[in-house]
Amino acid sequence: MSFQVHGKDLLGRIGTIKTKSGVFATPHMFPVLDPHHRILRREFFDRVGIHAVMTNAYLLKRGRQGLDPVDIHETLDYPGTVATDSGAYQILEYGHVGVAPEEIVGYQEKINTDIGVILDVPTGFRSDPSRARWTVDETVRRADRALEMITRRDILWVGPVQGGVHLKEVERSAREMAERDFAIYALGSPTELMETQRYEVLVDMIVAAKKALPKGKPFHLFGAGHPVLFPFLVALGCDLFDSAAYALYARAGRYLTPEGTQVLGDMVEFVCTCPACVGSSPEEFMLSQEKEGETRLVQHNLWTCFSELRRIREAIRKGRLWELLELRSQAHPALKECFNRITHYAEILERSTPDYAEILERSTPAVKPHGIFYLGPSSDSRPEKLRFVSRLPGSVGERRNIVLVLPGRWRRPFHEDPRYESVAKAFDDHPKVSICFYSLTWGPVPIELDETFPIAQTEGPDTGDPIVLRGRAKTVSEFLQTLHPKGVILVSDGLFGRAVKAELSKRFTKRGLTVLNGELLNPDAIVKSVERKLVRNA
Repeated sequence: MSFQVHGKDLLGRIGTIKTKSGVFATPHMFPVLDPHHRILRREFFDRVGIHAVMTNAYLLKRGRQGLDPVDIHETLDYPGTVATDSGAYQILEYGHVGVAPEEIVGYQEKINTDIGVILDVPTGFRSDPSRARWTVDETVRRADRALEMITRRDILWVGPVQGGVHLKEVERSAREMAERDFAIYALGSPTELMETQRYEVLVDMIVAAKKALPKGKPFHLFGAGHPVLFPFLVALGCDLFDSAAYALYARAGRYLTPEGTQVLGDMVEFVCTCPACVGSSPEEFMLSQEKEGETRLVQHNLWTCFSELRRIREAIRKGRLWELLELRSQAHPALKECFNRITHYAEILERSTPDYAEILERSTPAVKPHGIFYLGPSSDSRPEKLRFVSRLPGSVGERRNIVLVLPGRWRRPFHEDPRYESVAKAFDDHPKVSICFYSLTWGPVPIELDETFPIAQTEGPDTGDPIVLRGRAKTVSEFLQTLHPKGVILVSDGLFGRAVKAELSKRFTKRGLTVLNGELLNPDAIVKSVERKLVRNA
């Protein structure tokens, strides 16, 4: 196997996985196929661009009792990559399966699977700590036994991580699995959390697992198949998913969208332009023959899933995955809570957990092909902002007597603002003056950082509500105080300028603070006023 990473943003990765049957791009969702009931033909998968699917080896074996194993590619009429599950989900559903762990590993080898999963023991959502510990220990024991008996090294074997909602057990399970050489690692037991929309707990589980697993191996989240979650899961480092939800939802007349699920009977018209929907209507779907309508809904649901994965890959290429999270988080309160949990980790991990913070830092490029959008307080936790804040204290090379504080307005870099460019140029190399801009997006921006990425490439608002203005003005004031200047000259412009003035007045004496009205004075008058102040101080 080869897993190659071609692009990164946050913890999301664009990659390719090569198996003995082909190559497919990640992030990827394996559509789970019923081995006994085929709905879609190979031509459809080719048209959508689906190059890897999944089926259940246990259900296949149970349905073919007494028959010799057959190549899974022939069974499914699918020549591309086929992954097979081992029956662990059935353990979660029914408590047991009628097959031994060693037996299902051997069966997957016989049917020539490309990606195989050992028969682990899912922890589930309701297990107590004692049960969770046992499922982790038993899964590790089964992993060791599987690795001893595996003979097919051309199959990519998946090492499952268990522990459920018990995060210490999840982390312990991940550490144990990381010591065993699996091609892919996977997190189990998330299904009930997704069904109950406990997305914030799912975030905790993914973070606990990812911290302990090898960085260079693909990470699979079992049972994730709704496109509404894909951006968040990819941002946390999930490369692979699998699900039959696209078909199960279609059977119940449920229509997948990137913003959530709609019931076909509640819809009047389609906004989707996929081949299954274009030129049709919800009413036509419902009035068509039962299997025809269901099949078209299955097709739509898969088009939607893979369209969202392509959208995510484009967001990663452009460095805009965070913006996609911000957009999708507005679709439902549970998604907002999920996003808030991710921002919580971004802040905490950046400050106090170096091992995971380094992953976040490395995975978010220092320079991107495109600028970023600052959309408000939700953007304050993005890695670029946190990186800027961490570098701010050491950004001013030489502490000088006077700090000239200029507005950081719409033009970037700020020192090229037509209104204040001549002012900045007049004092840029002055031996007694440091220049600092105040920006609603970034707070204090020393001129030394003005042309660095992403300061000069950010699009953001120039106005905000009073609470935001005061908070950002306080940040500017606190930073200036750390410079210990003998005097501060503020050029006040607009509502934000007045908010900065109010905060500076609390920290600097009247003698130490000079305020110039940037809205009334022209640039030449501002330059002369600053020069007079410097002469008086001398």
